[in-house]
Amino acid sequence: MASASEILVIDPNPDRSPSRPAVASAGPRVVVVRADPGELDELATGARFAMARHPDGRIEERGDAAVLGELDVGTRLFVDGWRSRADDKPDRLGDGLSWDSPGFEPPDLPPA
Repeated sequence: MASASEILVIDPNPDRSPSRPAVASAGPRVVVVRADPGELDELATGARFAMARHPDGRIEERGDAAVLGELDVGTRLFVDGWRSRADDKPDRLGDGLSWDSPGFEPPDLPPA
């Protein structure tokens, strides 16, 4: 199952960036939005740096990559993890469902 396309944006300018719902963030400087790789140029226009992962796993970058060296350790780990994450993952029963969805229990609760 292929995951939805995402673009990671560093230092977005809310006045210049197209509005997209965030799917993840790391502090105030890094946000991941759901968008197709073809939207990278548009999203990078309103940010200091942006990266898109293509379906073939290739990462495309726009902007000032020097910003990566300015990030704190935790934020940099988030960015590195996002960059190295596999785009495809195996289908799993209940993938994306909350723990209390019918038919599922949290792993720390014993069966009834």
